[in-house]
Amino acid sequence: MATLPSPHHTAAAALRHARKLLFVRIHRHATLPDDQFCAAFLAVVGAIEADLAHEETVMDTLAFDGLHGRLAENALLLASLHRIETQVEAGDAALGRAALAAASDLLSLHRLTIDLALVLAQPSGAVPGHARLNRMAASGIGRRKKT
Repeated sequence: MATLPSPHHTAAAALRHARKLLFVRIHRHATLPDDQFCAAFLAVVGAIEADLAHEETVMDTLAFDGLHGRLAENALLLASLHRIETQVEAGDAALGRAALAAASDLLSLHRLTIDLALVLAQPSGAVPGHARLNRMAASGIGRRKKT
């Protein structure tokens, strides 16, 4: 008898898929000539904003303990992108490209940490192994000491 994936695994898969589509969009945008890049910059920022809102909704629904920190990171990223919109629309493609490259790096970090974050999230009726992982993470067990 096959078991169904947990809501956390399903959510992680959905977030990975959405993030992959966003990376494809960012990459395609980065290859546009400067004038087209600048003209479409707002649309890409909007796509990033929508992706982050989706991620936040999923994490909130799953009662993710680290949501507050993720919200702060997302807000900083979006504020940075919105702050330069006018300059990019006015033709500063280099600034826009640098900002999207940095945004892509941060989004990659989020993608790499989302599975671990969702596994460590405290689900209602947690599986004993997940509860043990939560206690280990909270206590610092398994972390390497800095040398």
